[in-house]
Amino acid sequence: MAESCPLDNDSYNRESDISKQDCTSPSPTETICLESLCSDNIPGTSQLLIKEDVADREEKATFLNELGLGECDENSNDNVDCWEDCLDADYMEEHPFESELADEDDPVNREDTFEAFSITHNNIRVDSLKTYSNKSWKKRKLDVHNGFPCKKILPENQTSSSLFYNRKAHTSNSSSDDSTNFCIDKLKTRALIPTKDNPPPEMADWLTQFQRWSNAERILAIDGLILRCDPSQVRHMMQVIEPQFQRDFISLFPRELALSVLRLLEPCDLLRAAQTCRSWRFLADDNLLWKEKCKQVGIEEIPKRKGSPRSPSNSSSPWKAAFMLHHAIEMNWRSKPIRPPKMLKGHDDHVITCLQFCGNRIVSGSDDNTLKVWSATTGKCLRTLVGHTGGVWSSQMAGTVIISGSTDRTLKVWDSETGVCIHTLYGHTSTVRCMHLHKNKVVSGSRDATLRVWDIETGEFLHVLVGHLAAVRCVQYDGKLVVSGAYDYMVKVWNPEREECLHTLQGHTNRVYSLQFDGVHVVSGSLDTSIRVWEVETGACRHTLMGHQSLTSGMELRNNILVSGNADSTVKVWDIISGQCLQTLSGTYKHQSAVTCLQFNKRFVITSSDDGTVKLWDVRTGEFIRNLVALDSGGSGGVVWRIRASDTKLVCAVGSRNGTEETKLLVLDFDVDAR
Repeated sequence: MAESCPLDNDSYNRESDISKQDCTSPSPTETICLESLCSDNIPGTSQLLIKEDVADREEKATFLNELGLGECDENSNDNVDCWEDCLDADYMEEHPFESELADEDDPVNREDTFEAFSITHNNIRVDSLKTYSNKSWKKRKLDVHNGFPCKKILPENQTSSSLFYNRKAHTSNSSSDDSTNFCIDKLKTRALIPTKDNPPPEMADWLTQFQRWSNAERILAIDGLILRCDPSQVRHMMQVIEPQFQRDFISLFPRELALSVLRLLEPCDLLRAAQTCRSWRFLADDNLLWKEKCKQVGIEEIPKRKGSPRSPSNSSSPWKAAFMLHHAIEMNWRSKPIRPPKMLKGHDDHVITCLQFCGNRIVSGSDDNTLKVWSATTGKCLRTLVGHTGGVWSSQMAGTVIISGSTDRTLKVWDSETGVCIHTLYGHTSTVRCMHLHKNKVVSGSRDATLRVWDIETGEFLHVLVGHLAAVRCVQYDGKLVVSGAYDYMVKVWNPEREECLHTLQGHTNRVYSLQFDGVHVVSGSLDTSIRVWEVETGACRHTLMGHQSLTSGMELRNNILVSGNADSTVKVWDIISGQCLQTLSGTYKHQSAVTCLQFNKRFVITSSDDGTVKLWDVRTGEFIRNLVALDSGGSGGVVWRIRASDTKLVCAVGSRNGTEETKLLVLDFDVDAR
């Protein structure tokens, strides 16, 4: 009995039955079993081209000798036994047969043909009838099994698609041996393997159904498919999928679309992207892209830095250079070593009552009746403004113009460049305790319970606002409306042009000490420990912010964020729209005494205290960053009365109430050029 020859056709592992025939006793009809051959690079249906020759033994022997197979046993019926094995696919790839169909005019008209052969693949059966001439076959040397050329390539326990065909036994006047004599002109097999061009029919239906599914259904199907795949198939998936994630999609996009994607990145990620390749760097250095990043951190214009090698104007992307400069300065504030501060001395042992800082000029007012103008760069005193006959308790500065209010009941307008008093404004009958400047107009509040509006260019008195019952402690002016807070527990909203009180905001139960106004909301802080948020249009109290335990001595408002400092040594960050407390700046590193002054921006909160320290906090998280100033006399009398800060500098007015700390100004520089 001849054994079947299984062959693993492809990764689909298809199987078909292998027939066995008795090859020792030829019958009128013999079944010869051949295995289909795997050929990965030849799509389509496998074809088996076999020609049966009925030539005599001499012709057969001659042909087999040419193939190098030697002489065959002429009397052996084994020459017609079924083949046990078939040709190796790799060997067939290296030594292909060159076949052609027999010429239709071939004079050799052979009746001995295969009646039929069939291939079983995915339950599809193909039947065909072929007649070929032995003239067209190219001969090659093959192994011999039972007298026939073959090559065994797989173990017997494997299965594959089988191909069956029947051969008519020849009947003639010659002996039975003559009926078994035939020669093989050519053998070529091709495996029926699915490809993109020739997929299994069921696959098209499945893919069509897959496209109709929802995203969730597709994911579920993919999960199920992966679970049913063997490792080799999963590796194939990875080989197909991974390149999709490794494509440089940014460079393939139009410039506008690529920039839209990069705008979503954080600045640090944008800088990393610029290091990827030239095309990404070209996109990541786009000037308008960095302009947007600058606006997000509050940079509205490119800083002018004369003579600086780091000047943004020297960069191919000025806005990127501006952002990098901004970031470097932020790092100086946060973590770099603090340079020794400049010390500005000039008010002897008197208290510095008011402090202004603009550009490169610092203006300090004191109860010694004078104001001093300082250079923030050199620390030198440029001018001493002398003229008041009482202590200076309030001041404002705009450009080269300085306005001061004193216990001598007057306001004075000064030229900071020359030190000359331009105007003296008379009208109040008590100490000028507060003022607010807007363009060429200043509004002053006095202990005489009135407010007055002045033109600083002409020195002309314009309006008087009467209505408070006690000293006016704080005032805000936006050019249209005046808002004032007083010791009579009330906040008033005024139309200065008509000298009319529009709203009286009642609700506090003690003196009002601090005030903020943004044109829409009024925020007032009182000795009653509460902070109230009012609507300026209606005068209604929108929120009462509770949480402090004492006097709210200072506040600052930016958009909807309010930061308040209190005598209870804490600082709070509020959202005035929701009325929620976002952060409380306290904990282990909190101030140990009353908060005297504060200032904040989008990144930091800077606070000063009676404990002699200036602290830096993260406004978003409320975390303590570090101490910027810590007086040696802190806790024993040293006080930081006032602070003013710019992007690169911090000015602190320090002193003491008991003589333990000398009165002076400290100027800390965090600019990159100073490093």
